[in-house]
Amino acid sequence: MEKCMYFAGVGGQGLQVLGKTIAEVANEKGFYVTYSPKYGAAKRGGLTSCFVTVSDEPIGNPRKKKQDILLVMEPKAYQQFRHDVKTGGVMVVNSTLVPETEDPDEGVKMVHTPLHGVCVELGNTKVISSVALGAVVELLTDVFPDKEVFKEFMLRQLSNKPELLELNKKAFEAGNAAVQKNLA
Repeated sequence: MEKCMYFAGVGGQGLQVLGKTIAEVANEKGFYVTYSPKYGAAKRGGLTSCFVTVSDEPIGNPRKKKQDILLVMEPKAYQQFRHDVKTGGVMVVNSTLVPETEDPDEGVKMVHTPLHGVCVELGNTKVISSVALGAVVELLTDVFPDKEVFKEFMLRQLSNKPELLELNKKAFEAGNAAVQKNLA
């Protein structure tokens, strides 16, 4: 088993937190993991992304592969990476910021999910990484049947900020529900 994931957007959208969280949980569960961040040259608003590969066997070069899961948070990322999903893979598109999309490549499922819209409904756009985590975890149930391990890890990471625990818990659950709704 091997799951290759790529998360792309702009700085400040929580993609590095998302990637690190998935990598750390997978490592705790005994999987082989690679996490490879990538930053654009711009100081603010530049493209940022990360590759995460989770496997039950040693991993070679994760960047040479097409992805099982691609999360694109904004239009530039969508245009640049939309063909990087393997047949049978899933592309999650943040439909709040990427309203216009073309048909996906053959064999790729596209899931339009208003991730930023969910944050706005919750009243705080700073919880985008928790919303995105909930969304992506819904696509990993074949590897991690218990999605709660991710929420528990996230809440442990935030234990020094108790005022944020409930909001991030709601954000995780809302991201999960949004993808479930749009997968149907």
